[in-house]
Amino acid sequence: MSTAIDKDERVPSALSRLTSARIATRTAVWCEAGIDTTALSFFPLLVIVPRGVAALISAAGLCAVGLVLSTRGPKPCTALATVGALLGCLVLWGSASAIWSVDWRRSLVVAVRLAGLFTAGLALVGATNSIRAPGRLTLILLGSLALALALAAVDLTTHGAVGAPFTDRAYQPAGLNQASVSFAILLFPMTAVLVGRRLRVCALLLAAATGALIFILAGTTAKAALAAGLLVGILCFCSRTRVAHAAAIISVFVIITAPLTFARLGWLPVLTETADAVKLSAGHRLWIWSFAGDHIAQRPLAGWGLDSSRSIPGGKDLVRPDESWLPLHPHNAPLQLWLELGVPGAVLFALVVAYVWHALAVAPWSPIFGAAAGASLTSALIACVAAYGIWQEWWIGVLWFLLFGVLVTARATSTTIARENTPVRPLSIVAASSEDDGIAVRFSRRPDATAEK
Repeated sequence: MSTAIDKDERVPSALSRLTSARIATRTAVWCEAGIDTTALSFFPLLVIVPRGVAALISAAGLCAVGLVLSTRGPKPCTALATVGALLGCLVLWGSASAIWSVDWRRSLVVAVRLAGLFTAGLALVGATNSIRAPGRLTLILLGSLALALALAAVDLTTHGAVGAPFTDRAYQPAGLNQASVSFAILLFPMTAVLVGRRLRVCALLLAAATGALIFILAGTTAKAALAAGLLVGILCFCSRTRVAHAAAIISVFVIITAPLTFARLGWLPVLTETADAVKLSAGHRLWIWSFAGDHIAQRPLAGWGLDSSRSIPGGKDLVRPDESWLPLHPHNAPLQLWLELGVPGAVLFALVVAYVWHALAVAPWSPIFGAAAGASLTSALIACVAAYGIWQEWWIGVLWFLLFGVLVTARATSTTIARENTPVRPLSIVAASSEDDGIAVRFSRRPDATAEK
């Protein structure tokens, strides 16, 4: 008989060193319960009070820090450290941009906020492997999504009755845009989890209900994100490594050339007229991108300063009745990075996106979940390019929490597949002892050792 001893690559709990193992265990339980609570609240909060997600991600980040410190988790991940370093450089460059920013006070304030949100997000992602019950958390996310779908349908039918008690603004169908985009991003991993658990009917019902609601709601970005995600997901299912690496190259090209591509679309009258025919805000968006491109050309190296878009000279002038050249932000992440942080900001953003695609290419996930994750990443990038300011706190919180959700569901799916693929011997003799003249034999079912090699 030979005995195999695996090396323990997990580091001791930091909290257990300072207190006791019992306190560390209790802390871990409560912190994971806190993360479960934030997960349950995530999607409904996007329907009712979308901007409250910023506070939610902060609370989840604190729970994640407590969970990591109180568990005997794995060694720090190189990939997470790399992304953290790139985001840290982005925050430092944004802070430095206050020196030449047209609104230096806002640049400093936003840099501090980004530092906090990035720290909370990194902590949340870093706590993924410390979650003791990823399956339970995945079910909570599914329940949160289902509850939010019902709330969104009721809110749409009743013209805002669900969210009315939490806002003093008049009802607008576009108020559900944030929720619909988030539905589109996490729909694919959630469906993959159900398929992995052989709940194909449930997966089909979830996909049909979510897709139908997204196309009924007003948000155009969510529709485009869902369609693009589906296409890339199919390609990833065929060859995830090649598609992910190709997507990384394409993403870098799109970000670096944004001032020469997106910013020039408004110069084409046919395209502008077509965009206006589809949706009035779409045509306005092209004019915004054109204005951003003209001002990028004025300061291409260092930009105008972090989150200075709302203070760019001429931005409040009207291009059309009731439509200014640059209201708040360019509604395009690559253009906003170029406009505010110049070449360094655009390069750092491109590196972050490319690294995430590379991580997807090498992730040890099943084909169907890898494809779902690729679809989810595509949907998120489409939303970044077509809508929202990249520094909006609620949007950063959504992106971090959705990334955390994908990683947790990946763990839950891997655990399920591993359990189903482990052969089991009918009966195995695991211990025998003799006492007096009798023999006691204990039987149990156990995994086949040969299957683990």
